[in-house]
Amino acid sequence: MTKHTYTLTEAQRRGFASIFVLDKMVRKGRRFAVAPTDPDEMALRDVLQTLFNEHLIEIQGADYVPTEAGKARVRTFRQRYEEYLTVYDIYCAVDLATGEFAFERYYDFDDAGWRLYLQQERWEDLRVAVAIYKKLDPVEIVFMSFVMEGRFDDYADGKWELGILSGELWDEILAIVNSNLHPCELGYTTTDPNDPSRTLEVTPDDVMQDLLTRGGQIMLELVRRGQEIEAEQRALEATPAATTTTTTETVYDYDFVITNPYVYYTPYLSPYYVSPVWTVPLYPTVVVF
Repeated sequence: MTKHTYTLTEAQRRGFASIFVLDKMVRKGRRFAVAPTDPDEMALRDVLQTLFNEHLIEIQGADYVPTEAGKARVRTFRQRYEEYLTVYDIYCAVDLATGEFAFERYYDFDDAGWRLYLQQERWEDLRVAVAIYKKLDPVEIVFMSFVMEGRFDDYADGKWELGILSGELWDEILAIVNSNLHPCELGYTTTDPNDPSRTLEVTPDDVMQDLLTRGGQIMLELVRRGQEIEAEQRALEATPAATTTTTTETVYDYDFVITNPYVYYTPYLSPYYVSPVWTVPLYPTVVVF
């Protein structure tokens, strides 16, 4: 199978940028003038028009503000983002020779030690391969990693308005998608351990299923350990006078709640499972007039 080359149209890039801007408006309370005078805001004119055309923002006085539909769209974006961090980011460092995942030892290091561990040359970044195999958009997966790493926010002295529109950053995203391993490159042949005279073919599908099965197991173990640590921290912070029994929830700062993360992520033990949140429309595609 030939390795596919991914491209990005201007409409797709504007769609990604639009959700990033909408997220700033909803979570950070950022407002944008309908008739801006600030050069950075003026650069976002087409992005804001796209959001307005899709009724995700509206005019309130002299500013654009999010609509209820816009707020709902951000909740979907943040839910995908949370699933990216929990489910897909663990494939950023896999040793294909041994089948080892760096994240198996995530809780063995402090922050500095973890960064050093990830720099070992044996690790392969398989997030793009996983996205392709699960029929997700690999460009979106790399976009999520750029959001997580603050690549757009760090652009040009913190001028994120320029970062989200920067051609060089989008070119870098495409370069990562197209240079990383794709599923079609992961097949190999090996000697039959029961008959050294025979050669066995391990197909890309075999490799991906093994990879995703193991990754799902590691991901759930990380979720379980994270819940244990949170419970320990809550116990330490509890006052002796507290006698009321409460049901705890994992609450994030973007209006997305997982009541029981372990149960929520258990379906990912199947190599083929993809949460419905990844299939609902998210990125604006309305043509700007």
